[in-house]
Amino acid sequence: MTFRGIVKGHLIELDERPPFPEGTRVEVTLTRQTVPRRSSPEAVLRLVGTLTDEEVQLIRKGAAEIRDQRPRLPAR
Repeated sequence: MTFRGIVKGHLIELDERPPFPEGTRVEVTLTRQTVPRRSSPEAVLRLVGTLTDEEVQLIRKGAAEIRDQRPRLPAR
């Protein structure tokens, strides 16, 4: 069972109400929730399986256009 929340001093304020009555003892394991940096490989990988074929083609077209605009260094 996973719940998300915010640490406030010695308390953790949960985003939703847990299914236990007030006063129930629980064991808590903490992990930091991370949000990947925009356009990072991790952020891109989170999109896998969520894009339509049309969106994939638009992304590929945009990437190709960017590559074509990069200045080319002369060969030595």
